[in-house]
Amino acid sequence: MNYKAYIEGLSYFNGYTITDEINYQYNGSGNALIIKYLNGTNYQDSKVQPIQLAVYTNDLVATKATLDTFTNEKNNSPFYDNTDYVQQIYTTPMLLTPFDPTGNNYTHQFIINATLLISSNVNEIKEVHIDGVKYETTQRNFSYVGQADNQRNANAFLNTSNITYGSLQFNCQMILKNNALNSKLKLIRTDSSDLDTSFTIKLVYSSNNDQETYAMKLSNMTINSENQSLPILSLTFVK
Repeated sequence: MNYKAYIEGLSYFNGYTITDEINYQYNGSGNALIIKYLNGTNYQDSKVQPIQLAVYTNDLVATKATLDTFTNEKNNSPFYDNTDYVQQIYTTPMLLTPFDPTGNNYTHQFIINATLLISSNVNEIKEVHIDGVKYETTQRNFSYVGQADNQRNANAFLNTSNITYGSLQFNCQMILKNNALNSKLKLIRTDSSDLDTSFTIKLVYSSNNDQETYAMKLSNMTINSENQSLPILSLTFVK
């Protein structure tokens, strides 16, 4: 996986000097982004790679705006690098050394900590659409449960199971917001709408944008609201 090539291809960093590790002597002019690879963890066919991005600039305001946009838009936004599937997680940029005299300029250094989850042939649920609207979810669980009819046949010592029917269940969590989904849920929980109301659930997978669409009913809804944290809406749908 070539993370440097990925960063160089992003429009956020047009005109930046981009290099690996701390091997660049910044002269105090323009923008420079240094990629430092930290100690991570190797698995058989995957890797957890922590990274630190050091950004040097003489334009504090514009660079801060660029880095805020980059970390917000690319956080939890996976991409493919050849056969590698890479999930990227970014912290917000931190101003480390403001107004540091370098050459004839005053320069500023930002630090961004990142974690890359690298694996191959991954097929995760990357998008959730409910009633035609895409929602950002923090957690997704999709399960199939088959009902087994377990009986002993003739003189056998072991029972034999037959699956007589099955059911699908989809659970997701998201930040509770005032949107079309919440309005529909409010009508159900206040007994202002039919409890048997149907929802169109579309799941988009990371591999080739494969899609599955189901008509499902709401079976459980929980709002978790705590001090000093964002309210979380947990939903369970069944088919």
